[in-house]
Amino acid sequence: MSAAPALDRLVVATVPRDVLVVTGPEAAVYLHGQISADVEAMEIGQSTLSFLLEPRGRIEALFAISRTGPETYIADIEPGFGEAMSASLERFKLRTRADFALGQWQAHAVRGPQAAAVSAVRASSTGPADAPQHVVRPAHWPLASGHDLLASPGSVVSQFGVGGEDISTDGFEVLRMAYGLPVMGTEIQSGDIPNETGLVERAASFTKGCYRGQELVERIDSRTGGRRTVCRLRSSVPLAAGDELRDGSGAAVATVLSAAALNDTTVGFARSRNDAGEIAYTASGDQVQLAGVF
Repeated sequence: MSAAPALDRLVVATVPRDVLVVTGPEAAVYLHGQISADVEAMEIGQSTLSFLLEPRGRIEALFAISRTGPETYIADIEPGFGEAMSASLERFKLRTRADFALGQWQAHAVRGPQAAAVSAVRASSTGPADAPQHVVRPAHWPLASGHDLLASPGSVVSQFGVGGEDISTDGFEVLRMAYGLPVMGTEIQSGDIPNETGLVERAASFTKGCYRGQELVERIDSRTGGRRTVCRLRSSVPLAAGDELRDGSGAAVATVLSAAALNDTTVGFARSRNDAGEIAYTASGDQVQLAGVF
């Protein structure tokens, strides 16, 4: 499957995010032992993807985490998943000098050509002076450049993504399916196996040492990975979540997880067998291109 055509215009959207602010002198050590990212290696201003796993290794959350100060980390995730993520992280916080604050923030998202160059920040806040109020982080999209400005309630944001075309949250979701990553609640569900998301190399460290759920990740990776993976799809025919895709012999090889129309093309994600080829077929014989571009 060839790469999707480049996003040829600058777009700006405002989307909700659940945000967990973790602060304290032992925040880094605690998070390092709980999540799959190498927290202790992060410099101030850096951001990465990470899993939060059950002790048995299944996914509880996939999120982005940013280090914004010597003792401050901000984790952001799709709306509706922050409360469970916060509760899980706090469950093992015994006599640890780390504080958790959960809130609903807004992500001012800029995507497209020269996104970094136009992402100047002008932000003010009516909140406490010592509380984190906003953070700019990379979008982590593999097929389009971009940045997100996460802003807390009460923050006033201006001159971020100036010159971009304003698009709706629905329009932004379509672009995510074409250029971005699978997310919690749509393509990735609680209880999924991390090695079957296509994101282990981006969201888990294999050198950091122990963390919750590590054993399953390491064991499956040592056995050449999971039996299925989330992959990108593209087709000239309409598709819907739940559609089954087959190989040339008629055997089921993939299931559509999400799909949306972008111009004259259907874009989205599917969960496919690892032995599936780059071409699958609908029940009516139409071609669907599959590729793990993450």
